[in-house]
Amino acid sequence: MNRIYLILFATLTVLFTACGTGNGLTKAEREAQVTRQVQEGLDTRHYTIAVDWMKPLGGMARHVTSNYELKVNGDEVDSYLPYVGEAYRVPYGGGKGLNFKGKIENYTITYPTSNRSHIEFMVNNGEDVYYFRIDVFNNGKSIIDIIAQERDAISFDGEMKFD
Repeated sequence: MNRIYLILFATLTVLFTACGTGNGLTKAEREAQVTRQVQEGLDTRHYTIAVDWMKPLGGMARHVTSNYELKVNGDEVDSYLPYVGEAYRVPYGGGKGLNFKGKIENYTITYPTSNRSHIEFMVNNGEDVYYFRIDVFNNGKSIIDIIAQERDAISFDGEMKFD
């Protein structure tokens, strides 16, 4: 009987150990993997930031529930972001807002600290000129600040997605 308990205990120990490691990586290895993925996305200028919070100028932060995101693909940006704020001169009905595809101008990336990348670029979508400032941390967490000529500024919090 003791032998059965010993075999059962050994089997359960092996099972729990195997299941507990997930993909077999330690926490430090997973963090290093995410850091590599973030850097690779920034280096190739192919990355997507999924947004989960928006912070309008002078308004309260709001959780967003749809699949809002900002995609950078080389020299183009695909912006699918919500907008809340005052618009000064826009087409009747509000225009495109922050839902557009456009050509990136003046893309720069700097590394102010060892765990943060700072990206800046402009996009003219024919309706407004948008100045993007994005901070991406090694863990993929991101902050997007958008300043427009014809709208109030707005910020977003999100995280890089990896396919």
